[in-house]
This record gives sequence, C-alpha cells and structure tokens, in this order.
Amino acid sequence: MPRRRDPNFTTGVTCRFCGELVPWGTILRVIRVDPDTPGFMLQESACHTDCLRKVVRPEVELNFPRHWNGRAPYLDDSADIDGKPCAMCAKAIDPAKLVRLRIQKPAGRIKKPEFDEQSLPVHFDCLATVSTSKFG
Repeated sequence: MPRRRDPNFTTGVTCRFCGELVPWGTILRVIRVDPDTPGFMLQESACHTDCLRKVVRPEVELNFPRHWNGRAPYLDDSADIDGKPCAMCAKAIDPAKLVRLRIQKPAGRIKKPEFDEQSLPVHFDCLATVSTSKFG
C-alpha cells in the first residue's frame, strides 16, 4: 500500500491568503502564470482549501477536473481560462492582464507527486488585494 502523508502534518509552508502554516490535509499548490512569463520563472505558493474558497466567488466551482502526473509539460488549461471572467470579481479580463492561477491538489504518494488540478483566471489587482505575499 502506498504511503500517504499524515493530513495533520504541518508543512512549514505559509498560506498565500492568510499567512498561517498549512497542514498537509488542506494544502493546495498555487502556481501563478502571468502573460509573457517564461515557464522556468513560474511563481509557486500554497494555500488552505478554505482560504481559496473565501477569495473566489461562490459560483466558482473548485472541482479539480484534470489529473496531472507531475511531469512536464503541464496539461492544457485553456478550457478553464478562455473567455471566462475573473474568478474573484466576475469582470472580464483583458488578455494582456490575465493571470492564470493553476491550483493543484496533491493526489499521489509522497515520493511520486501527482495532482488533481484546475486553473482560475484572475486580474493581477484582485490577486494582489487578497495575497499576503509582497508581489501579489
């Protein structure tokens, strides 16, 4: 049987939205992809599942429909992003100002990272307003 991490284990990673330490059982990996950002410069953070739920609109479903095996390349997320309004304020997003938040929920064993994921379109300003990190 594959080993799984104790859900109460505190990871030492702080939540992007509240700044508190995130236990393994509620951790979500948050990868911010801005327009014109090269793949090797992705900005990664983490958050509590409940904190993410508080900052996105209630009608935004967090269902993590894709499974990513942890290997490059990332899966195509255009169905989650194209033509969709901001997940926080519900306003349309100019493509030049679109920030993609690739949200990943751990789904694999400890030594073989796999994730269930989905992407959320947001404005940089909306994200900066709710983030505890210095650069949005």
